[in-house]
Amino acid sequence: MNKSVFHNLSFRGRRPRNLLCAGLGVAMVSGCGGRYSSLERPKGQIEMRQPEVEIKPIHLKPATASQSKDGLDVTIRYASPEELDKFFEDKKIFGPLAGKNPYPPKTLIFFVKIANFSGKKIYVNPDGFVMIDNLNIQYSELSPDNISSIYESKSSLWSFAKTTGDLAPGPYGAPFKVAGAMGAGGGRKQHYLIKQVRLAAGYVFPGIAYDGYVAFPRPHPGSGSIRLLIHNIKTDFNAADEPAQAIHFEFPFGVEQPPAEPAAPAEAPASDNAP
Repeated sequence: MNKSVFHNLSFRGRRPRNLLCAGLGVAMVSGCGGRYSSLERPKGQIEMRQPEVEIKPIHLKPATASQSKDGLDVTIRYASPEELDKFFEDKKIFGPLAGKNPYPPKTLIFFVKIANFSGKKIYVNPDGFVMIDNLNIQYSELSPDNISSIYESKSSLWSFAKTTGDLAPGPYGAPFKVAGAMGAGGGRKQHYLIKQVRLAAGYVFPGIAYDGYVAFPRPHPGSGSIRLLIHNIKTDFNAADEPAQAIHFEFPFGVEQPPAEPAAPAEAPASDNAP
């Protein structure tokens, strides 16, 4: 990550005005966040907020899916929080950096494996991956820089916000992105670990199986299914290294949301005849 960008992420918002707001306490919180709430959004945009509740795991069905097309084998596996906890605690893999799962709790993580048997090189870029739920909300893949920004913000800005300056490649247009109080502190270590295990952009040559993790915002609590679009895998490069074809994969998953908390029973009205 560019140091100057990280500096902006780390120290943006530490102007005297924000320090003054912090000193005045809770009463001025809305004033401190005013510069975020003034973000202009296009007319007619829908903002869907997730309620601030205890985070419980969701389940996807199937947990693993595979497809083959044009000499490419793509396998997607939902990486549960339990799997990620065990993975990042493995000192044989991470050595002294082993420890807590660095992904924020409100994210959905997939393990992606792409095996190239096409006989020609391909180019994979997870920035072109998107997730769409049955509520027609679109989510962009969260890069290590996105997640680092989430950790460094340390404040709840919005749960979902459609952006116009960061468009997802391909025909699906602008994505929904998640931000907010997903974590605090240790952002540099989290950024490093996530960058090490992420499915990074690059060429995959014939006979190579390429794998890594991709992260998305957790789908809206009202969603019942999602589609993971592994799009824009470029191939058929000419002598000028320009691709002539793009291959697309679409993986549907059912979403099992955690059960809603039962409502607290209403208190019985006091009786006038009570002793």
